[in-house]
Amino acid sequence: MKTSTKIVLCVLLMAFAAASLITVLADLGVLPAAQAGAEPDYELRAWEGYVAVFSPPGAEQPGTITDIRVRDLPVADRLALSGGVAAADYDQVIRLLEDYGA
Repeated sequence: MKTSTKIVLCVLLMAFAAASLITVLADLGVLPAAQAGAEPDYELRAWEGYVAVFSPPGAEQPGTITDIRVRDLPVADRLALSGGVAAADYDQVIRLLEDYGA
């Protein structure tokens, strides 16, 4: 295979990988709203050691405090929650909480 063909294939593969990563991060609510394409209605954050749901995002008090302990989550999830995880709608909140609780 020619070197130029290999380079083109590598570039296409990297572009596909980047697009896939952006899609996954947007679905998980990790990307800020401006990058995800829509203003989120909810935000998940750590609150007194537990995962809590805030609506609207940035609210000082949570609307719901779950029984999911932040310390039991993987490091990546704890870091994401420390910055706030956006959720576009209630269905996405439920999916995220199921992921954290599993």
